[in-house]
Amino acid sequence: MPQAFSVLYCRMKAKFINPALFNLFIPISIATHFFIPIKVLISSPFNTLGIVFILIGLVLNMVASNHLRKNQTPVDFNQPPNRLVTDGPFRFSRNPIYLSGVTVLFGIAILLGSLVSFCFPMLLFLLLNYIYIPSEEKEMQEMFGNDYVKYKHSVRRWL
Repeated sequence: MPQAFSVLYCRMKAKFINPALFNLFIPISIATHFFIPIKVLISSPFNTLGIVFILIGLVLNMVASNHLRKNQTPVDFNQPPNRLVTDGPFRFSRNPIYLSGVTVLFGIAILLGSLVSFCFPMLLFLLLNYIYIPSEEKEMQEMFGNDYVKYKHSVRRWL
């Protein structure tokens, strides 16, 4: 496959669904838990540990989003970044906003405790890790060149 076509294909594939729509996994996970609970893996009081994960994910999302705004680069997934942000939460993870989404969904799964609810953070992780992030990383490398390559080699994708 020619390089230009490959990059275009990855961009089209990744932009097919805005990652913000994955927030719908939250109500779908909760509804699925009640309609198809399958098996309870974590029961009370241990399921309350999920609240900790939810709070960590929400705080991480707020901190990362505010850090992008502070650095005057868009938080919106549809807008390309105008600068490479490598400090704040981005010095620990190249994708702290995606990490926060998976963490919140994992916390909800723990809180609900049913087997089916754990499918959603796994599905989100797989979609982000194998479809969205590789496409975004190609775009970032095109935009920021060697600076992004150095950053990519020094900071992990997730944590």
